[in-house]
Amino acid sequence: MQDKTNKEHVFDLIQKHPEGLDDDDISAMTGIKPRQQVQQLCNRLAASNRIRRESVEKPGKRRKVHNFPIMENGTESPASRESSEAKTWRRRLSALVAATGQAEPELLDNALSLLAVKVLRRSNGQTEA
Repeated sequence: MQDKTNKEHVFDLIQKHPEGLDDDDISAMTGIKPRQQVQQLCNRLAASNRIRRESVEKPGKRRKVHNFPIMENGTESPASRESSEAKTWRRRLSALVAATGQAEPELLDNALSLLAVKVLRRSNGQTEA
């Protein structure tokens, strides 16, 4: 039996992580050095439509390219889609923080309070002003 190539090893690892892995994560998890070799392998996998590479911003960290699995039918995995939706909300929240100067927890608490009032009014048959 033949050992897996580094490219196959990287592909298999990405398939097990629908939340996405950056090249540094993959290098650390596989032991493939230098990290630039992982970047080249992932670029080849992306060019052949086996994975998707996307720049992702995480709170408190610099923007990095992450690698996401693509299912056999060419669609993203459900977990990968969820992460895209979460990124959209994270961007909106970051914009609000920048615009208002308020902290994330404070903004989220205010938003939930307003939503609760709105839901309660609707359930009581009241119309919004």
